[in-house]
Amino acid sequence: MTVSTGFNRKIQKWVLNEQGKVAFQPFKVDGNPYKSKIFLVSATPEPYISVDPLDIRLHIDSLVDSIAFQELYYDEIKASSREYKGCLNFVIWAKEHLKENVVLSYINSLYIDCPQQLKHLKKQKDPLYQQGLDVFKEVLVEFSPSLLIVQGTTAWKQFLEHFETQLIDFDSKGLTVQQLESKGVVAKMQLDSGEVVNILVCRSMGYFGKEGASFTEFKNALEQLL
Repeated sequence: MTVSTGFNRKIQKWVLNEQGKVAFQPFKVDGNPYKSKIFLVSATPEPYISVDPLDIRLHIDSLVDSIAFQELYYDEIKASSREYKGCLNFVIWAKEHLKENVVLSYINSLYIDCPQQLKHLKKQKDPLYQQGLDVFKEVLVEFSPSLLIVQGTTAWKQFLEHFETQLIDFDSKGLTVQQLESKGVVAKMQLDSGEVVNILVCRSMGYFGKEGASFTEFKNALEQLL
């Protein structure tokens, strides 16, 4: 899939830093993100990639085309974490069983090669850290999903840090992600666009495996919501 000229300009604002280099990954989906009802949200982007400035258009097109993304970044994907590979398996499961193209997104969209680097940037109040947060908020408003799944303890802690005050009907503070996973919708959040998104939480997708055998209750909840 090739994005339109107008959408390409919008995505460029999300992916580039002030020096015109790709520094952020706002989202990843196989298809039209405006038609996706589900966001699967992690803490930070994977795989960690470096994009040649001459390949920015190819890179942007690959964000909506999984085959193109895999061809461009095969080695990086192969070396990625079990959690990221679990996210990819969940995407496949959702397409087969829910007929949904899941959008992968991130609390902080900034590309980093280790978690300590993000902590350092936060402590230094680096503008890139804040921009990474802003990109996520803008992407949420732009695509306005109906379901937002926060996967893993790290992402959930970061999500609460930045969005807890915006949550509606949230009475589950202090529960583990595994406990929250069994509750289905744990809260709602009204976006700046006025749309309301349902918030779900689950364990790290590193535990999902191929078919999510240990996520049966969670998968059943998704099927009932869609």
